[in-house]
Amino acid sequence: MASLRASAAYRIAFTYALTFTIAILLLGVAVYFVADAEFRGERDQAISGEIVDLTREGDGSELIEDIGAREAARAKPTFGYAVFDKAGLRIGGRLDTPRPELGFSMITFRDPIEGADAARARAVDLPDGRRLVVAVDSEAIEQIDATILTLFGAAFVVVLLIGGAGGLLLGRYLRRRLGTISATANAIVAGDIGQRMPVGASGDEFDAVALALNAMLDRIASLMENLRQVSSDVAHDLRTPLLRLRGQLERVGKEEGAAQRALDQGDELLRLFSAILRITEVESGGLERSFIRIDLSTLTHDVAESFLPALHDGGRTLDWEIEPDIFVHGDRELIAQSLANMLDNSQTHTPPGTHIVMTLDANTEWVRLSVSDDGPGVPREERDAILRRFYRTEASRTTPGNGLGLSLVSAVAAAHGGEIAVAASQPRGLRLTMVLPRTP
Repeated sequence: MASLRASAAYRIAFTYALTFTIAILLLGVAVYFVADAEFRGERDQAISGEIVDLTREGDGSELIEDIGAREAARAKPTFGYAVFDKAGLRIGGRLDTPRPELGFSMITFRDPIEGADAARARAVDLPDGRRLVVAVDSEAIEQIDATILTLFGAAFVVVLLIGGAGGLLLGRYLRRRLGTISATANAIVAGDIGQRMPVGASGDEFDAVALALNAMLDRIASLMENLRQVSSDVAHDLRTPLLRLRGQLERVGKEEGAAQRALDQGDELLRLFSAILRITEVESGGLERSFIRIDLSTLTHDVAESFLPALHDGGRTLDWEIEPDIFVHGDRELIAQSLANMLDNSQTHTPPGTHIVMTLDANTEWVRLSVSDDGPGVPREERDAILRRFYRTEASRTTPGNGLGLSLVSAVAAAHGGEIAVAASQPRGLRLTMVLPRTP
């Protein structure tokens, strides 16, 4: 019993059963009183109809004869009759009762078999001064009321039993469903992070909660794996620049320009950490508060023009095909930085003479921004990997950079509800495509 009281599932189930039982009780009481009032109203109408019928037949001796005939025609008459003179003496009818007041009233009469009994009566004065009384024994209605109460009492006991059984079954069901979620959560806390909440085929609210929790666990697992990878990559990729920085510091005062090279090396490390913090900020969410409506066509054109001189100085060419009046909802600075990173990737990892093309087009729902080149490209098995932090292909190990540029692009695309795709350009080279939701 203590376990049932301590269980929220059983408390909810029994509260529902108790509420249902109280509702049935209130409904039964209301039905009882309404039915009783209806029966009593029909009884009064019947009494009034009998009086109208009798007074229509006539008065004087004819009325008394009619009453006698009606009493003699029925072994157990439905109505009781009495006629009183002006002095209050009963001069007709078998209804043994004192003279009642005018109108409807409850009277007591003497039943030849049962003795004193109660009845509902109506008394009216006739034109000759006599008083006619018609009454109906209350026993019939009392029997009906008793029958209704008996039936309702039996039904209420059945409702109590069904409600109790239903409460137990519902509580057990809720406890079982919640227990599976709790057991899975405890297993995850204990270290089995591969566990997931069970999802049934019914698609009910419990399954919706399980799906949401599983999505959250997948996200946590992804972040943990990303953290593990970042920690490993940071330790690996920072080792070489730190060793170089240490070497430069040892040469300070011994070689000309060693101090400046050490400062440059320190600046490179600061830029590396700034890039890591920027990616972390984007992936942490909450950027939607700063989103605005952006003219992506104008922004893409401005970024392309700003990169044009540097690309030409490096022996590369840049063309762009930008559809006008394309708008997105997002962070202008982050999207501009992503476009710059995509162009910078093509500039850094392609030889002089490479042709670079930036395109922007859209349909009714999505915006597609691509940067493609005819450089050496990336092997198929490494195309997805270049979006990871610090990942660099073997061919790019000797080029400047830290492997974070495209990671930021991927994070920005995800933060805006889009994605980035890596594919081979035609006939060779690399194509980076960022897809974002379009704003009307």
